[in-house]
Amino acid sequence: MQVDIGAIDYFANSGNSFLHRASTKYKIIFVALVIVSVVITDDFKLLLSVYLVLTAFITLTRLPVLKIISIALYPGMFALLFAIASWNGNWIGSGVIVLKALDTALAMVLLIVTTPYPNIFAALRPLLPKIVVEGLFLTYRSIFILLELIDNLIKALRLRGGLTPGRYLKNIINFSSGIGLLLVRGFDLSERFYGVMRIRGYNGKMAEIESKKLGKRDAAPILVGILVFALSLADYIRNDLGKYYIYALVVSILSVLITVSYTHIQKNRGLNWKNWSE
Repeated sequence: MQVDIGAIDYFANSGNSFLHRASTKYKIIFVALVIVSVVITDDFKLLLSVYLVLTAFITLTRLPVLKIISIALYPGMFALLFAIASWNGNWIGSGVIVLKALDTALAMVLLIVTTPYPNIFAALRPLLPKIVVEGLFLTYRSIFILLELIDNLIKALRLRGGLTPGRYLKNIINFSSGIGLLLVRGFDLSERFYGVMRIRGYNGKMAEIESKKLGKRDAAPILVGILVFALSLADYIRNDLGKYYIYALVVSILSVLITVSYTHIQKNRGLNWKNWSE
């Protein structure tokens, strides 16, 4: 697996689902509620229900579901290693450890694939110092340029014999020289980037994105977030409610089936309309 930052950015800016159009601050509240809920509960059925509900949301975005789920699997791998290391013969306990990581990661991935990064940074502006928010914004903008430079550097070293199998010391020396050249290029690009921003009117303050009021598209994530938090809080306060969470699991499974069916019907309807019009 490989995390494609460009694909994530494309998903966030090209999607047109109700989650893409929902207000950023309410999506952040939804993710925060899910993360807090995952932290305070240890019920396997409830954690699995949360994962399935998040999967249903991803299905409704009409983005590549398996691609997004695969991105969120990385923390689950580390959690699996931790679960194996602390194995005590309890499958449920190990499953809880892995599901906590998967739920948290999937909630965060759901946020970043449905929200352009300027909107996320704008929503964080009231919570963080201005210099931190603008630094994060500029850093994110620079990631794609730096990744391209690193890719070109590695290709150039390989084509010129700078990375030869078995010659580790020479490879380290050549790669270190390339990193030094990359550092010089980085300083040069940063000056150019600042000059472009000055030409476009940057005066030390980023233009803020107008915040939206609570709308119909925000209702689903907020209501689901509150419901998940309420169930987790009830489980945290009373430990004898686990037998009832089988109903939550059934509902979450049905939600996945319904969303998959709905998306499939909508897709086929669009194809049939296109074929008929042609």
